[in-house]
Amino acid sequence: MARLKSFAGYFAAALSGLVMLATLPALIFLTEPFCQLCRPHINHRRAELANIRVSGLTVSAKYTGGQVAQTIDHGAYQTRVHTPAFEALIGESKEGFIQVDWAPLDRLPPRIDEETDADGDGRADLRLEVDTISKSSTLTPYAPWVLDLEGTFKLKDALMVRVRLRNPS
Repeated sequence: MARLKSFAGYFAAALSGLVMLATLPALIFLTEPFCQLCRPHINHRRAELANIRVSGLTVSAKYTGGQVAQTIDHGAYQTRVHTPAFEALIGESKEGFIQVDWAPLDRLPPRIDEETDADGDGRADLRLEVDTISKSSTLTPYAPWVLDLEGTFKLKDALMVRVRLRNPS
């Protein structure tokens, strides 16, 4: 009798584990269609994004480049200068970066030569020379806290340059 109870207990545990494994994908893939049936007038994806915005969570500047501080319109293309990012888990790090990008990619001139004010004091802190054909850049720092060029990257519809900075504060 003890063996039968033991077997029944193990069988029930294994069966419930299989049921859980089978229902998990169904919950993931069928939740959206069932919600649309119950409340077709609600855009559930937009509601999820609104909940994230209300919570105060943001994507790290290490991935987004930070907020755009200045947009310079050149007619055919735009230069977007982001705020310097010195993010750390707690407080600020000793080094960070500034991101400058140019868009749209198909309207960029073969060569871009721009001076950029990284700290917003009205004076140029660095000069970027970008070859848009070979996707290479050179940096001329004007401020001692501008360190070096982190890289030139091609995005979906823009060309991006990141410059490493030392935190002046």
